[in-house]
Amino acid sequence: MKIVCAACGNVAHLPERVGYRDTCPSCDAWFHSCVHCALLVDSLCTEPSAEKVRDPEGQNYCDWFVPSTQDAARPSTGLGTGSTQQEKTDGSKEAAEEMWKKLTRK
Repeated sequence: MKIVCAACGNVAHLPERVGYRDTCPSCDAWFHSCVHCALLVDSLCTEPSAEKVRDPEGQNYCDWFVPSTQDAARPSTGLGTGSTQQEKTDGSKEAAEEMWKKLTRK
């Protein structure tokens, strides 16, 4: 199985499936995370039964996880071309509040 890291763009080849402990060999990003899931659309999980996850880039144990088959980091996650470097590293209260709104809306 091929998976493209949403953080660095590295292409990794996994034997059969994405395991809970699988990480990118290039940047150590967790592969079993929301940002690598096909159910994540516009920073929102489309699975109504899934529990909310605090850190979409962090490791999770979601039973609904489906590896994304896209060949590039998705802009909808905020990691691609949809946001600027300043927005990702700003650390301001406004940026945190905006991220919280995106993560908690249904």
